[in-house]
Amino acid sequence: MSSKDAIEAKLVGTFPGRFIGAMPVRQFLNFLPEADGRPVMPNVVSPEELLTVLHKFTTNFDLVDTSGCPDPSVVVGGYEFQPTMGLYKSESTRNGVTDMSAMEAWMIIKPSIQQDPFIDPPPNEDFTAPIPCPEEDLLPYWDTKRDTYPRFESTDKRSISTRAHMVACTNAFFATQFRRFGFSILLCGSWARFVYWDRSGAVVSRQFRYTSNFNLLAEFLWRLNRASPGNRGVDVSVVPVSLPESQNSIVRELLGVGSSDPLYGYIVPVDTTLPNSKDAKDQPSSAHHLYVGPRPASKQCSLLEQRTRGFHVWDLAQKRIVFFKETWRFYSKGTRTESEVYRELHSRRIPNIPTFEHGGDMSALRTKTITHLFSKAWWCCTPNHKAHLPLVQHRIILSGVERNLSTFKTPIEFLTVFKDALTAHNEAYERGGLLHRNISMENIGITSEGHGLLMGWECCTSKSHEELLAIQMGTLPFMSGALLDQRSENKHHVLADDLESFLHVMVYTMVRYLPSTMNTEHRNTLLQIFDEEYIIDKEGRAIGGSRKRIWLDDPERHVLRKFPAPPEIARLLRQLCELFPIRYNFTMQVIERHTYDTRFKTPSDLLASHQEMMRYVGFSVLSDDGCSDMDICDF
Repeated sequence: MSSKDAIEAKLVGTFPGRFIGAMPVRQFLNFLPEADGRPVMPNVVSPEELLTVLHKFTTNFDLVDTSGCPDPSVVVGGYEFQPTMGLYKSESTRNGVTDMSAMEAWMIIKPSIQQDPFIDPPPNEDFTAPIPCPEEDLLPYWDTKRDTYPRFESTDKRSISTRAHMVACTNAFFATQFRRFGFSILLCGSWARFVYWDRSGAVVSRQFRYTSNFNLLAEFLWRLNRASPGNRGVDVSVVPVSLPESQNSIVRELLGVGSSDPLYGYIVPVDTTLPNSKDAKDQPSSAHHLYVGPRPASKQCSLLEQRTRGFHVWDLAQKRIVFFKETWRFYSKGTRTESEVYRELHSRRIPNIPTFEHGGDMSALRTKTITHLFSKAWWCCTPNHKAHLPLVQHRIILSGVERNLSTFKTPIEFLTVFKDALTAHNEAYERGGLLHRNISMENIGITSEGHGLLMGWECCTSKSHEELLAIQMGTLPFMSGALLDQRSENKHHVLADDLESFLHVMVYTMVRYLPSTMNTEHRNTLLQIFDEEYIIDKEGRAIGGSRKRIWLDDPERHVLRKFPAPPEIARLLRQLCELFPIRYNFTMQVIERHTYDTRFKTPSDLLASHQEMMRYVGFSVLSDDGCSDMDICDF
């Protein structure tokens, strides 16, 4: 497999089983409202005439050939995946010819129908009448022995390449914009498809021959051309703003925003579940508050991973810096919002968590994914498509979060912050019955006094809720090796998984951010433990983590020997690592099963509570041997 083949396979693998099709084209048009005044359409259009004709139906857009101009956001593994054509709002500001952060929609054009990434069920034409497709017409495409339908997503090498191209553009589109959903067009030879994207999947139309029936393509473009920003998928709860001159420079300095960088206003709902909500001045609260902040830095990752982002914003009402967090959370009757979790944590007086100001779901602005609604439609080619839960946008405001974990100033501050976060986890687990399930660098904050805060409770679940504990949750680089193991069927998230995530965060942060004498090869080897590539199985579960399992099987050989650290930190890492081989070392598991003397704790018992890990970390913080007086520059 060539390098580009590997990159394309990886891109396709990040969007497993999320293409739902093939929706009748006339039904697909209903994603956009009807629009009057459409120009007269030609009956036949050749590929050579396409660009000229398209301009008649995109009068509010600049239709730009982007095929030869790469955008860094769509360069993956050194290979370019930019769209063939981009639709920009007329007279919009953009960086270069290809700018995914400014596009309203995009087109990918392939020369051959053989490059179409999907296979429609027979008959291979659009259904125009509201008559369900006869079930017998679909049966030849089903694998009745396995009760699966693997054929909508073609496995042809050329088709995989096209699908990877589509996914790469979509990842960049959502990563660089404030979007609830978006549209793209795919042309393969004389045939076309429309695609609707949101953060839980994609709805794909049936193919149609646009060269002989241009009406469908023209109608879609005209509706898109006349649609409001909200109907095109723009997140209208984020708007460009300008501050008064007296505040502008001060706020930009506090937020670390350049003088020429744009600022945006973010709408955050007041906590409407509380009766008679009031603000800090004891005045009745409005339904939403507005905060000013920068555009968050985009991450080159899968659309399905683009669910959470957090950064500091300016509180216009109270003239202060607070922490803004946005999550696309699973919407289910059995799950609680992060706002509800924070209220419970505060009511139980759980220490070392940020102060929850207010927040809630943004459902009033239609910020919920809808692709799941079509997984059981009569035209759907994937009758056994896993009905993924819908996602809803959730925003909250927190205070007290000064910095993130990567900005620790000294080793003793790092250990203090780590201990505080572990304490919060222990208290929430023991007194609140809550399991965090997403321990990561981003979810450990630092206060202005240098203490730790445990954040990111959106994946939190009651430790007794078996059904939800069976759903894989977490941040892949820090997720436990057991949860990622392909051999672990029906794996439930337990306390040991969170404790292992704490260890992964500690090792990664030290290796990545502590200056040391470690050579580049050893540093990269250690970081590769957390940068391992993952595959997504047909159930939507991430599979991988072999490097984590290998080093925890024998940490002395794989990690501690390569990581030079002061005696205090080296001793702590050794103590923590010695807790985990029981999870992955077969010999230790056999010995434990055949040890009948119950007077002593077995290795598994040590992972059934926080006690041992907290004892080791707490002792390291209190000890003045090795690192308490050492500055970070001394490493």
